Amino acid sequence: MNRKKMIQRLKKFFGTVIIYSLFIFVCVRFYTYFKNLNKTHYYTLIAEVRKTDELKEKGAVRLSGIDVGKISKLELMDNFSVKIYMNIDNGIFIPDDSSVAIYTDGLMGAKYVAILPGGSNDYMVDGDHFEYSQDSVNISEMIEIGVSQFMKDKDKEKVEDK
Repeated sequence: MNRKKMIQRLKKFFGTVIIYSLFIFVCVRFYTYFKNLNKTHYYTLIAEVRKTDELKEKGAVRLSGIDVGKISKLELMDNFSVKIYMNIDNGIFIPDDSSVAIYTDGLMGAKYVAILPGGSNDYMVDGDHFEYSQDSVNISEMIEIGVSQFMKDKDKEKVEDK
């Protein structure tokens, strides 16, 4: 009988320890979650371009070929230009004389924003605007222009040969 009581007490003790441990674990998880909830791990920079083609929100933002952020918002302005809001990872310092360009990943890949770093010793901060930007280049338009130019040159050669 004494042994059964001892086993029951041990079961209650370990059960209580496990329940309190789980409770403390859950409390710590909630604390760290809510503590980090208001902290942002990025800062926002803004660029304005006239042509974005197929640039999309959540698209990549790259600096020297490395992903350093994401596009958070594309906003059409009254003058039909597009404002690009970019979330840049904290710890990435971008000179304030940098510019942006919209590039295509490969020949037919996704569009992304490339940051072309300047040489300034001063850095951009949250909410800053890029002073210089380069619009997207549409590859199909470039091919069409090249083909039409080639055809015009061929037509000129035919006229000159006659």
